[in-house]
Amino acid sequence: MTLRAALALLTLPLAAFHADGPDAIVVSNEAAAGMRALWSASEAAHTELVACLASSVEGDTLRITRIQPLAAGADSLAVSAQSSLDTCGPPTWQGTVHTHVALRPDQQPYAVFSGADRGIMLMWWQRWKSDGTFCLLYARDQAHCEIDGSRVLILPSTKY
Repeated sequence: MTLRAALALLTLPLAAFHADGPDAIVVSNEAAAGMRALWSASEAAHTELVACLASSVEGDTLRITRIQPLAAGADSLAVSAQSSLDTCGPPTWQGTVHTHVALRPDQQPYAVFSGADRGIMLMWWQRWKSDGTFCLLYARDQAHCEIDGSRVLILPSTKY
């Protein structure tokens, strides 16, 4: 097998992630302001914070319309995810957004969901029986979002 053929085979599953869903993200002004405030509070507290997230899919676009911070926090190493599982469900909320303010040893941000994050995303889907929208704020103005549940749809990173 040639290198080109091997690479093509490896990219097939990733291409499938985008086959039946949005491939762009639009963040409303209200949601962007909330995300910036969540990031600032998280930086000041030196801990992860979480918020419920409202979104909709319109054609090829995921629209994030607003967020509502939770008082219980979200640090997956120290705080239970129960508050977000109990609070951030349909029909008002379609998922969660949380921060990753810690840096890797090379001083780069953790720009992808951790294994613990993925476990919570699975628990959300099991609880609400609905695909969820999950975003990770990994820099002052950058987010990584996915739709997860019955399928996984990895969206391009976006500025907010």
